[in-house]
Amino acid sequence: MIQAIAGDQALKGRRIIKSRGTGEEHWRTDFLGKPRDGGGIKNEPQAFLIEMHAGESILPHFHEVDQFQIFVAGSGGMGRHAAATLAVHFAEHHTGYGPINAGPQGYSYFTLRARSDPGAHYLHRPGYREALKPSCKRHGVAAGITLSTEPVLMDRKEAGVERLLQDLDGSDGLGASLIRMGPGMGHTGPDPRATGGLYYLVLNGGLELNTGGYSAWSTVFVPRDDNPLAFKAGAKGLEVLLLQFPRNSPEQSPTNS
Repeated sequence: MIQAIAGDQALKGRRIIKSRGTGEEHWRTDFLGKPRDGGGIKNEPQAFLIEMHAGESILPHFHEVDQFQIFVAGSGGMGRHAAATLAVHFAEHHTGYGPINAGPQGYSYFTLRARSDPGAHYLHRPGYREALKPSCKRHGVAAGITLSTEPVLMDRKEAGVERLLQDLDGSDGLGASLIRMGPGMGHTGPDPRATGGLYYLVLNGGLELNTGGYSAWSTVFVPRDDNPLAFKAGAKGLEVLLLQFPRNSPEQSPTNS
């Protein structure tokens, strides 16, 4: 079943939490799913926003499921590389990354998962090697993404799709792209059955579904057994990220408990 939540509605649930890795506090907003702490992988999506304090660092770690992270506000970097305000990061399951370092104005990012992760394994803690499992170790960042100004987006005459993370695209459905549409334009997304599920994250303008309108930071999840999503741009156009997860391999089949 397709799940959608408006950004302004989700942000009413913003709260302060303590990082399991460092003990530092930052803000978290859950968009889809709930926080997990232990247990097995579940066939349910997770989407949440982390808003880091100025100068905060999230230490290197890995997760048991594939995930996208989308940096949407502030500034900072990941590992040795600086990342622009708007950037997309993909990390395959059991692939270490980090640290994530916030600049003086903080750093905010979405984490999107098609399957629910039981929690991070931090590389500075004993026992992380025992939790590692084989993977292709696909990991990459698409930075320098630029959004349109309002008049330019509203004046757009044709829809456009820009591929991101092209070096990581594969025959297993993995992919990321930015869709730009003028006011009222229609679009139908790819077949989710060729993927492991996919997300649409609204960055600019508005996305119109039969359930209503969704403005910036609204999040839509389409499971792999659903139909392609048909949608329209709102009155001010639309710029939306399409994030496609790879199909699950047999050895990565999650538990349903």
